Amino acid sequence: LISLLLKNFKATNGDIIIDNQSIYDVSSDSLRSQISLIPQDILLFHRSIAENIGYAVEHATQTEIENASIAANIHKFIETLPEKYDTLVGERGVKLSGGQRQRFSIATSLVNKPKVIFLDEPTTGLDPQARRSLWELIRTIQQQGTTIVLTTHYMDEAEYLCDRIAIMDKGKIIALGTPDLLIDQLL
Repeated sequence: LISLLLKNFKATNGDIIIDNQSIYDVSSDSLRSQISLIPQDILLFHRSIAENIGYAVEHATQTEIENASIAANIHKFIETLPEKYDTLVGERGVKLSGGQRQRFSIATSLVNKPKVIFLDEPTTGLDPQARRSLWELIRTIQQQGTTIVLTTHYMDEAEYLCDRIAIMDKGKIIALGTPDLLIDQLL
């Protein structure tokens, strides 16, 4: 689904419409400039926190990086570190917890000011408290006008975070609707 939405390959039939416009009528670069993808396995570079958060935007300012960190609810943690935004995260972010890596990835996404964020299994491997905290962050981002496309195996997560749910099986949508409607159908 995400590969289709990012135009990594073309649908064999039908169309994909975003804001009343087919994604096939715009360039891939134009489409992708409006979208951020936060994969299940977060990739962080063995660089500073600021470099990791700002890498998606050429010449991101320290203010943009800090504002994105505040929005991703990771700024206070960064400020507790001895070198703050100059702290190295370690190879692939090994010095950070799973929840912290997710928040850094969200901050990186927010620097780009996307209209749509794809989250692929964002809470996999998180403890219940970190999971719930990430849910609240995602709700806050949604309330600020960013569209979230979420892939998850957790129905409670989809029910809490999504206005519409598509249930897929072997690459095909088998159910589509509001959380209340689908939960009633599944019970």
